[in-house]
Amino acid sequence: MHNFKSYTIYKAVFSPTYGTAHAASILAEQLSLNIASEKIQKLDLTFPSAREIQHYFSDSDLVIAGAPVYGGQLPPVKELFENLHGNQTPCVLLICYGNRHYDDALAQLKSVMIRQGFLPVGAIACIIPHVFSEKVGAGRPNVSDLRLIAGFANTLKEKFEYDRFELTDVPGNPDPQPKPKTDVPKFRDESLCSRCGLCAASCPVGAIDRESLAIDTDKCINCMRCSYVCPSKARSFRADETRAWLEANCFEPRQVEYFL
Repeated sequence: MHNFKSYTIYKAVFSPTYGTAHAASILAEQLSLNIASEKIQKLDLTFPSAREIQHYFSDSDLVIAGAPVYGGQLPPVKELFENLHGNQTPCVLLICYGNRHYDDALAQLKSVMIRQGFLPVGAIACIIPHVFSEKVGAGRPNVSDLRLIAGFANTLKEKFEYDRFELTDVPGNPDPQPKPKTDVPKFRDESLCSRCGLCAASCPVGAIDRESLAIDTDKCINCMRCSYVCPSKARSFRADETRAWLEANCFEPRQVEYFL
C-alpha cells in the first residue's frame, strides 16, 4: 500500500492563456490536501526554452500533464511533453477545452506519456473559457466542476492506496491525422503598440519576429498568447465566423468527464 502523502506532485502544463494552468492548479490542490506545499512543483512548458530542459522523474513522483485542445487534438507544438522522462512514473492526463469537445486529445496525450515512460492512472477533461468567445465556457471551471474535480481526486487517491496502477482507458484516436489549420486574422494597432516585444518574447512557438513584430502565419497555432499578454491591448484578432458557430452550437454546458 502506498502513502499518497509521500509523492511529489508536478504540474507540467502547456497553457498560453492560463486556462489549463488554472485547471491544473485546482486539480493539484484537491490531490494535495493535507500534503506539504513543497511537495507540489510547477513546470510551465509554454515557452520554447522551457521545453528544451530535460526533466527526469521516479516512481515516487506524480505528474499532472496538462494541455488545451485545439480543434479536437493536442496543440500542434513540436515535441510537446517529450522533455519529460518517466521511470514507471504515475501521471494524470488533463485536457482542457472550450465546451465543444476534446475528441482525440486525451488519447493523444496518453500515447505521448506512455512513450515517455509514464503510467497514466487517471484522466480528466475540463471545460475552460474558449479563446475565441467570451460566452463559450465563460466562468469555467465553476462550482459544479469543482465538485467533479474533487470527486476525481478522491477516487484517484484510492487507486494509490490499494496499488491499483492499471492504465486508464480513454476515448479517442491516439494517432489522428493532423487537421488543416485555419488562420485567424490578427492585428497590431500601431497607435497603441509600445513595441515592448512581450508578444514576441512569450510566443509559445516563436511565430513573431522580434524586430518587426510580424506574425509568421505558417508557424502560428492560434493560441492567442500575443493578444492575452499585450499590456497595451494593441494585439487583437478576428474570428467572427468561428465565434458565431461556437456561440450557436456550443453554448449548452458540457460537464467535466474523468476516467479511472
